[in-house]
Amino acid sequence: MKQAFRAAILHFLGDPADLDGSAYQYFDDGILVIDQGKISAVGNAENMLASLTDGTPLTHYRGKLIVPGFIDTHIHFAQTDIIASHGEQLLTWLDRYTFPTERRFKDSVHAEKVAEFFTDELLRNGTTTAMTFATVHTESVDAIFSAAHKRSMRMIAGKVMMDRNCPDFLRDTPEQGYDESKSLIEKWHDRGRLQYAVTPRFAPTSSEKQMLMAGKLFQEHPTVYLQSHVAENRSEVAWVADLYPKSRSYLDVYEQFNQLGPRAIFAHGIWLNDEDRQRMAATGSAISFCP
Repeated sequence: MKQAFRAAILHFLGDPADLDGSAYQYFDDGILVIDQGKISAVGNAENMLASLTDGTPLTHYRGKLIVPGFIDTHIHFAQTDIIASHGEQLLTWLDRYTFPTERRFKDSVHAEKVAEFFTDELLRNGTTTAMTFATVHTESVDAIFSAAHKRSMRMIAGKVMMDRNCPDFLRDTPEQGYDESKSLIEKWHDRGRLQYAVTPRFAPTSSEKQMLMAGKLFQEHPTVYLQSHVAENRSEVAWVADLYPKSRSYLDVYEQFNQLGPRAIFAHGIWLNDEDRQRMAATGSAISFCP
């Protein structure tokens, strides 16, 4: 079934870094045509009205703007219930709020309930694609992928790998992290609009052996993503330097374990130095800059 929508329309033709001012099209009075759930045409209303098939429903959104769905490149769906918790420094906040909250995601019913609410909230706010952390539990990954698949969303997610410097109730092992992640890749990656991300939480919560196995997973599956955190605050950076004294920098830890590349996305990246930025550029790695 065809549907048409009339409003101001803004959409993009390519990367502004490559195309500059020709990267987008804007129609002050435009029409967007949907056929079988996919966009089939877009243009000026004056030009398109005559070509609309007789009987095509036309919905008017005067004074409104239609844009492509938003993309969120870093979010934790399991932290939905602690949004706006009282401010703390990162490491204290993890211990006080995050880890106790994530413990509940071993329960598949709870995980499913939060995933349903989370995906509905994304869509309600115009976000149709997201890259999200689950928890260490496979139940949490199944929940977020199931909810996104049901809504035809593009979702990139992965099981958190975490085998040290965390509570026992959230700790896996290098072997468990590898095996469970591999099974989840086989189950969910490229299913509909879903894609998997190998997810070592951040360097301090994974041993060298686990970091090695996360890098191995990333190299063994060239079409998956990798997501983690880097250089969010100074105390975290200092902690990583103590834990990985052989590494040049926080970012270098990930490079030593084969975790950089065009499909690797690291959250925050506030306290990087010039050499780190050069390595990001040279390897095609990306920062999801969330200050």
